[in-house]
Amino acid sequence: MIPSSRIVCIVTLLLVCCDCFAQQFYIIVGAFAQESNAQKFTGYVRSLRYSAQYELNTDKNYFYVYTLRGTNREDALTQVKALQKESEFKDAWVFAGQLGNPVTPTAVEPSPAKEEEKIEAQPAAGAPDTAAIAVASLPPVVAAVAEPEMKVKGKLFKFQLMTIDGQPVHGEVHNVDYQRGREIAAYKSDEYIDMLARSSSNNPMSIVCGIFGYKEVVKLVDYNNPDVEQGVVKDARGAWIIPYRLERLKKGDVSVMYHVSFYKDAVVMLPRSKEELDELVTMMKDNPNYKIKIHGHCNGTYSRRIIALGPGKNYFNVSGSDERNGSAKELSKLRAEAVKSYLSDNEIAAERSEIYAWGALNMLVSETSTSAKLNDRIEIEILQD
Repeated sequence: MIPSSRIVCIVTLLLVCCDCFAQQFYIIVGAFAQESNAQKFTGYVRSLRYSAQYELNTDKNYFYVYTLRGTNREDALTQVKALQKESEFKDAWVFAGQLGNPVTPTAVEPSPAKEEEKIEAQPAAGAPDTAAIAVASLPPVVAAVAEPEMKVKGKLFKFQLMTIDGQPVHGEVHNVDYQRGREIAAYKSDEYIDMLARSSSNNPMSIVCGIFGYKEVVKLVDYNNPDVEQGVVKDARGAWIIPYRLERLKKGDVSVMYHVSFYKDAVVMLPRSKEELDELVTMMKDNPNYKIKIHGHCNGTYSRRIIALGPGKNYFNVSGSDERNGSAKELSKLRAEAVKSYLSDNEIAAERSEIYAWGALNMLVSETSTSAKLNDRIEIEILQD
């Protein structure tokens, strides 16, 4: 008679085998020779509120960024068509195969490598040469109740943000529908939120905390059973307290300011950029030892007519701006200088930041890509923490 423990091992081995060798279908939105570029593009896709991961295609030696992985071919085809129609990822395609280096059980011979299969939706040209969900482990947190009674229609939640060492952080979390790539709602920290019952399509809820200066944290919160998530407790008011422990950026980390964007060929930024610039200011004030390097980038290698800041330094409006002819490198330099100037105008000492102008030397996607605006970007590197 076979011992029960051995049966469990055999069953587990079989399940692992099935998982490793089942045909996988991925919706690919980008392919990169350099892993650092794949990381940045993955962050960009996430900033648009899509789920995104990247893995190496060992046959092609390219890092593929994908928004969906599954074993159902028809589901993948349906999803990629919707992505092409409703998003900027018009060249998305379905890859059939296996990415990464899956663990192969020793009792099973690995299957031979398969040729890459691009199903329908294949881009006319080759893919351009252009992290995981972090769930914090937290001690129980009980919030003090000072607010007056409110008539609750659904279920009370409160989101608490804090640093690793327990210092409070003020900001927002975002309820994101990754499947459709849209934000459902945003909730301020330390406020009671009355949430109505969720539909099955939005439960568990993907609640994202992505405050600039901290590493992104995503929690899957089950509306019906919130305490399934580690560290979640009820307070005296009956509200579910959802705690987030945020890790600060460290020396050597590079963070892309995805929500800082520019008018075409301009140093002047779109008005919505102010919010993330102010988060950068807050990060510098909260971390007085930080020194940073501001990396400026732009799309395209051509010389152009640059819309530069005028004497009044209107960062978010082209009125009063100056114009000059300049190269791609000059444009990226002026953009980095504008961010440095904004910091100085907000009481951040000039010696705490330096700049580097890349021009178009580190474009992540083709300058004619539907995602080309990603090339016009600012990156922040932590030099000292």
